[in-house]
Amino acid sequence: MVKWIVVKLSDREHQILETIDEIPGDCPQKLKELYIQYLQTSPNFKADFHIIKLEEKKDLLLEVLASIYKEYETSNSPMEDWDKEKFNKIRDELVQVNAIQQMGVGNYIPTPDFKKPWLSAFHKTSKIFPGLDEFSQAGITSAYVLTYLSRDTFPAELLRDAAIVLNEDFMFVYAIAKKRANDFSEAIKKRRTSTSSGNDLTA
Repeated sequence: MVKWIVVKLSDREHQILETIDEIPGDCPQKLKELYIQYLQTSPNFKADFHIIKLEEKKDLLLEVLASIYKEYETSNSPMEDWDKEKFNKIRDELVQVNAIQQMGVGNYIPTPDFKKPWLSAFHKTSKIFPGLDEFSQAGITSAYVLTYLSRDTFPAELLRDAAIVLNEDFMFVYAIAKKRANDFSEAIKKRRTSTSSGNDLTA
C-alpha cells in the first residue's frame, strides 16, 4: 500500500531541493531518493534499506530463484558441470564487483562489502518471502546483494550462476545454521504444546 506524506518546506529549502542535480526527477522523487540514501548510509537503518530494496526487487529475485531451481533439477551441484573457463569468468566478475577477494594462491573469501549486506538481508528474507526454505532464502539473498554491488548490471544468467557459486562455496553454511535454529525452535514449541496438553489431561 502506498502512503502519501505531505512535507512543508520553506522557499529556501524548496529552492535548494530543486538545485540537487545529482538526483533526477521532480521534488517528490528527489526527497524519496534522499530518504533512501540516508537509510543506506546510516548504520542504524541499513537493515531497513535492504528490506525496502528486497521488496522492490521481489519479482526479479523470484525469477532468479526459479532459474536456480532449474539448474538443480539436473545436478545436485551445478558447478561440477561447468568447465574451468566458465567458472573463472564468474569468479572474475565477482572480484570486479568486490563480492569476493583473493586470499593467498587460488583462495577466495567473501568481502565485507558482500557479507555485511548479505547477513542483514538474509535475516529479513523470511518476512519478504514467507514460505521459502532457508536454502532458497540464501539464493534470494545472494542474488539481491549481487544486484546491489553490481548496480543492476549483472545479466540474468550471470546473476543466477554467481549466486550459485557464492552459496555453494560460502553462504550455505548460514542457511544450515538458520535451519538448525528454526528446527530447534519448532521442536521446543511442540514440546511445550505437548507438555501443556498433558497437564490439562491430568488436571
